[in-house]
Amino acid sequence: MITIVLIDDHKNVRRGLKDLLEAEPDLEVVGEANNGREGIEIARRLRPDILLSDLMMDAMDGIAVTREVAKASGNTRTIILSVHNDSGYVTRALREGARGYVLKESGIDILIRAIRQVMTGSVYLCPALKWGGTGQQVT
Repeated sequence: MITIVLIDDHKNVRRGLKDLLEAEPDLEVVGEANNGREGIEIARRLRPDILLSDLMMDAMDGIAVTREVAKASGNTRTIILSVHNDSGYVTRALREGARGYVLKESGIDILIRAIRQVMTGSVYLCPALKWGGTGQQVT
């Protein structure tokens, strides 16, 4: 079972993601947070396999969350979920330890593929990224 913590400042987004992800037999959402600070605390406590974080949030953005979680919990892999299709954000997220970057406009199949590939140790970049992400595993 792949355990997931969701961080997004929109409750309905979290609820929808949780329902879609938990429809998969090997995925379980074990925690939710509406901001980065809360998400870090939940991740430290629960030590999920995957931390799925929105990029832009009040108090602490997804890149700062990624950096803190990478320091505190080496086994938790962060995937950024964002509306921002910009290579600068992707590059910053990867530098801070993100293992995946998925656009919110993508279908749930893309997000599930990202989770499963990141769990294998690969980096996943959404195929719709402007700068030519392939959606393939990156080592």
